Amino acid sequence: METEKRQHPRYSVRNVGVEIFSRENKLIGKLENISKSGLAFCYTPVGDEKAESDTIDVIATGPARFYLSGLDCRKVYDISTLAEDQNFTGDETRLCGMEFVRLESNHQLAFFLRNYLNLAVDEPI
Repeated sequence: METEKRQHPRYSVRNVGVEIFSRENKLIGKLENISKSGLAFCYTPVGDEKAESDTIDVIATGPARFYLSGLDCRKVYDISTLAEDQNFTGDETRLCGMEFVRLESNHQLAFFLRNYLNLAVDEPI
């Protein structure tokens, strides 16, 4: 069994309504979980286009809108998954895990985690 490599806990946000936009790949996905060091999102590839290392934007919809722009990321994994309401003959859904890079201090991410998602993230990012 492989040991856990994550330094920070991931928080599930499946029902919050947060979209991910991949600038380079032009992919749109739904945020599954997030931490101070990375995130995972589900998406449906367009053609053979899959998520790669990228700059992404986080867009929170709903009454408390929030836009987190220009997070530099590196792809850690990109796996096929079956969506909750999908059958085996539907379009492929993928789960992509991204690690934040060059994120020495990002006050916007800390604000997003604390205030929009109501997470207790006490130590600085």
